[in-house]
Amino acid sequence: MSGATQQPQYQSLYRACIKDAATAGAVLMQATLSRALRELPGTADRVADVVDRNLLLEAVGVLKEQQQALTTAFPQALLAEFAQAIAGDRGSSLSFDSLPLLGNEQLQENADLVHGARELEAAVRPQLEKLEATLAAAELTPAGASHRHPLRPEVYVRSVYRLARQSPVSPAVRRRWLRYLPPLMAPELAQAYAATALRLQAVVAPAAEGGTYADDEVPQEARDQATQLTIRELRKLLAAEPGDGADESVVIFSESDFSHTVPSALEMVQDMRKVDQLLLQLRQRQAAMPGRGRDSLAAFREALRQEARRPSQALGLEVVHLMVDNLAADPRLLPPVRDIVRDLEPALLRLALVDPRFFSDREHPARQLLEQLTQRSLAWSSADDPGFSTFMDALQQATEALLDAGGTGPETFDIALSALQEAWDEAQPRGRRNRERAVRALMRAEQRNLLAERLARQVLERPDAAAAPPEALAFLTGPWAQVMAQARLADTTGAEDPWGYGWVVQNVLWSVQPSLAARVAGHQRALVERIDQGLASIDHLPADTDRWQNLLSALRDLALSTATGTAVRASEPEPPPEKVNTWLAPLEMHESGFVPDSAIPPGAHTSEPDSLPPQELGVGAYVDLRGDGWERWQLTWASPHGLLFMFTHASGSTRSMTRRKLNGMMAQGTLRLVSAHPVVEGALDAVARAAWRNSSSL
Repeated sequence: MSGATQQPQYQSLYRACIKDAATAGAVLMQATLSRALRELPGTADRVADVVDRNLLLEAVGVLKEQQQALTTAFPQALLAEFAQAIAGDRGSSLSFDSLPLLGNEQLQENADLVHGARELEAAVRPQLEKLEATLAAAELTPAGASHRHPLRPEVYVRSVYRLARQSPVSPAVRRRWLRYLPPLMAPELAQAYAATALRLQAVVAPAAEGGTYADDEVPQEARDQATQLTIRELRKLLAAEPGDGADESVVIFSESDFSHTVPSALEMVQDMRKVDQLLLQLRQRQAAMPGRGRDSLAAFREALRQEARRPSQALGLEVVHLMVDNLAADPRLLPPVRDIVRDLEPALLRLALVDPRFFSDREHPARQLLEQLTQRSLAWSSADDPGFSTFMDALQQATEALLDAGGTGPETFDIALSALQEAWDEAQPRGRRNRERAVRALMRAEQRNLLAERLARQVLERPDAAAAPPEALAFLTGPWAQVMAQARLADTTGAEDPWGYGWVVQNVLWSVQPSLAARVAGHQRALVERIDQGLASIDHLPADTDRWQNLLSALRDLALSTATGTAVRASEPEPPPEKVNTWLAPLEMHESGFVPDSAIPPGAHTSEPDSLPPQELGVGAYVDLRGDGWERWQLTWASPHGLLFMFTHASGSTRSMTRRKLNGMMAQGTLRLVSAHPVVEGALDAVARAAWRNSSSL
């Protein structure tokens, strides 16, 4: 049922209930996580598959570490999902119809979402049915579709998914959160449904018996609280098509385009009446603006304001002006770039008047042009840095051509953007080839390291490994696991043990244990040859290969002498080469500019830390790295499993490192964040904050 036919006397109370449900999200999540930490370890013990069991235990461990952060963030996640549900955003609905179009990871996560929603709904069905009956009686839900309301279990599960996506966790951990957390929310959610139904019934039932409440008879407290969820109205400007005059409401940003802004924005813009007042204030401010001559930019803005026929057009002009002001004041942009942004303001103003898609469509040529020029410019920290003058020459020419064209539509921006990208690509062909080669090397290394980690666990789980010396285990779970992984990845025959490298594992384990050494005493020469062959297949450094061979030989001699009662050799075994966490072959290190981790002693804990780099350090972020001095780099690639990260310099050279190395540099202060989010997004965020300050001062 449309808003025009809904009962207005219940709307304020209903919105208050939704807002309170979001506020109560912290208590709900806290109880859910406490229950999960109590129950899920036992659930893991009952999982038959050892890999699934360990992954669930890992997910519980991460859950414990993130407990406070998840509890604090859940109300905002709920608020954003409530807003989408109120706006009727079908694109966020859970449906199997779209699953064939998704990748494997998305496919599994969507399946977990659907499954979790069904489980949660089944657990709270009695209380949910009472709530939905009350909503239907108040005509607050569409006829024949009483389940389509923002408080439905599906929305709560989507909020868990939103929270998991925002958290610095691996996909495997995220999937287990989605699989196991939703049913654990049932007790508190059932209580919330029952309380909300009673709250609404207290108003709906008397009205049904003796007439309806006027809007001012709805409890004042409920009306005061029922002002939070106005995101649908705020998105209307962004959803408008050129020439659309259907609705003249106001919007500053789009949830889909500024996901990191939405929670704060939902808090900032709390009342549609304030937005109406904001528009009036903007008009008054525009009318009071003094003219400075017909040729000035201020006069040009005023002329365009006179052309505006709808409030949305007037506000669009104001948003462009404020956005350009913010960009031109951004200290991260070098002065020549700020000048270019100022030069583009007239063209952007003309565009905003006829094509408001500029604000909502991130693929719009004008939006892309502005984002590309500002983001790429961050590659230089000084106008004197090599390459910056070439960058600016192309940018200046494209800007002049765009302004000379004088067009008002997106076509001129598209032409300028294409010309710029072509010029930039021609200026750095070597850099593009370097990045492609580096990514291939890092992808290959990560795939091998992940497989090697699994093979190493299998070695440690062998019964004959329990009493083996730690030095021998360090070899088998380190370089030899890499050898076996490389052989399996390169094999196209489907062999169970390519090149017979698995045979080495048993022979090494037996040869270094006195009780088993005699069984393989005749295999020593073949064992040495097979180890040499295997280590050569991964380009292992010859010096390290010799050290491992010497150490294993000493361990074999020691085991045999102990077993036969002969004298033990006087010299101690030479210590093994120091071992690192994620290993790259020399060629992979060269191709990717790899910065090695600090080596760790054998036998020490060697798994990667659970913590990921801070969430804001995503692909596209700019950082300064300290060597002899500070240099500007951009994070241009992160491996799918979060093991490896690659940075690119403006010169086209690359530098890569493990997650451990990255975290260590940030902790030591040798890597500092310059810009985490696109500059244009930050400028529009600032517009949203200014809008709230303006409206809250009324």
